[in-house]
Amino acid sequence: MPVDAILSSMLLEIAKQIVFPIVGFAGGFVVQWYLQERKSRDELVGALAEKRADALRQLWEITTLSDKITVLAANDPVPASLREQANADIVEWYTAEGGALYLSWPATDILFRLLDTLRAEETRRSDLERAVSALRTRLKLDCGMYTRWEARRTLRRPRPSPWLKA
Repeated sequence: MPVDAILSSMLLEIAKQIVFPIVGFAGGFVVQWYLQERKSRDELVGALAEKRADALRQLWEITTLSDKITVLAANDPVPASLREQANADIVEWYTAEGGALYLSWPATDILFRLLDTLRAEETRRSDLERAVSALRTRLKLDCGMYTRWEARRTLRRPRPSPWLKA
């Protein structure tokens, strides 16, 4: 038998007896660790679900645009006093109310973009509506009300209310 064949068969036997079991053990350990981490996270998220839903409903309420904003034309600038109040309400919810705890990373990023929109002097009603809509769409996605596909679709807007006073 040639030396190369003997050497190959020895290496294969060593791999079978030592390397494969070590790789299998390490792989099993990593998979077990990952599953335990997921289980722990899922249990925590489940325990916080009701409080999270309450917090997100509160944010939904805070981000409902007032009649003072919705009666503006799309290109009208939003008065600083209204932007300041909305900014203060969101920051209060985010910090003092602990709302930050309940936001997903993407929702937090979108919330920060909304705050940037509120803090910009040139903010128009249409800019603010887009920023609020993006956050609310993300909240619906995070709560499971929208699928990813639905979140990308555009809803048809209803006609303006005939009962709003201009």
